[in-house]
Amino acid sequence: MFELLVCLLASAGAGITAGLAGISTATVISPLLIALLGFDAYEALGIALAADVLSSALAAVTYGRQRHIDYRKGALVLLPAAVFTLFGSYVGYAVSHGFLAYLSLTGMILMGLKFLARPVKEENTPLSFVNSRSRSILCHLLTGVIIGSICGFCGVGGGMMMLLIFTILLGYDMKTAVGTSIFIMTFTAAIGAVSHYAFIGSIHHLTALAVCVAATPVAAVIAARFANRVSNRVLNRSVGTSLAVIGLALLVIHIFD
Repeated sequence: MFELLVCLLASAGAGITAGLAGISTATVISPLLIALLGFDAYEALGIALAADVLSSALAAVTYGRQRHIDYRKGALVLLPAAVFTLFGSYVGYAVSHGFLAYLSLTGMILMGLKFLARPVKEENTPLSFVNSRSRSILCHLLTGVIIGSICGFCGVGGGMMMLLIFTILLGYDMKTAVGTSIFIMTFTAAIGAVSHYAFIGSIHHLTALAVCVAATPVAAVIAARFANRVSNRVLNRSVGTSLAVIGLALLVIHIFD
């Protein structure tokens, strides 16, 4: 019963952050499964990535219907991200993720505070450095390399990094940044999940996997529909609050685990 409750709690938190902010469900699911249920870090990450696939796909449909996904630019990020997700998964198999988890959760809290203190404008513009088509393409390709490496290596942080780069560097408005991020995460999560379970060779926690894969998309779709209906101001506050609160709660769990 306790395992079921933890999985449902993790799924709810992960779905909210995914649907609102385009952040990988692994950011929430993995730390809870590891800290509260004692799961192996690598298998917990595999479960989280598996839950991320359907969650991101369904949330992306919601954003796509409202034309809040830039498919062309998203593809520029997706191609290198797919390659480096595989590479990151291979490297991350034998690496401890403890420090990376602390770093990711701290970044999650700081990003939440950033959106509360300095919301993304509805009419956003890229930095002056990105002043040509060639530089824009280069920045999107490099973003894919960074995102894929992070997603494959530790399973967390990729969505946060995309949201940061899209809104601050590349000038995406908030909803397009989130929608494009979710679109990309659908594919990187699928690649990451398959490669993780290929390295593991077996599945030890079928119940947790089934619950997370089934429950997370429900929360993600609800959050995505909310995000697409509210104003830019409300979305910034919702994203900022959810990231700060969930990130702080997970950090406390890690510290006292």
